[in-house]
Amino acid sequence: MGLRILYPGDRNTLSTLAAAAFTRQNYGAAGATSSRITADTPDGALAGMFAEYSDNYEVGISANHKPVGPFLNDAAGSPFENTPAVASGKNVFMRSMGSYETDLYETRNEADSADVTYTAGDSLYVSDFGLLTTEDTGSPIVGNVSKAPTATDPWLGFDLLV
Repeated sequence: MGLRILYPGDRNTLSTLAAAAFTRQNYGAAGATSSRITADTPDGALAGMFAEYSDNYEVGISANHKPVGPFLNDAAGSPFENTPAVASGKNVFMRSMGSYETDLYETRNEADSADVTYTAGDSLYVSDFGLLTTEDTGSPIVGNVSKAPTATDPWLGFDLLV
């Protein structure tokens, strides 16, 4: 899973990552409706999840419909690399426009009653779980679909508006 940068906006590293963003359960968590998250998915903030300011230059995983941009890396880091977020207490998130692709997004609506579909030009919102969705969740519009995911290419292309 991850976030691909096609054309970057601003990489923000000023904020400290909230403690809960290192440990939040992703797979099997209440309210989780994305089939993109599996038992192999690590806990904590994931690349492609959206950050949200809390206070005093701290960010967590967006859950209150005030997203500021997608995380660039997982909070836990890759098992074959160093773990900069754990070491520094920070996790880079992207903001101020840009074009990206992610393979982490909602596949079902928040009521878990219908599939979420993606078509080029659709507005994108952030779910209560911190993932992109085309369902109007009450969050501001954070982007637009530039490439719809398919069964053979599951990456969702989007242009960031926040």
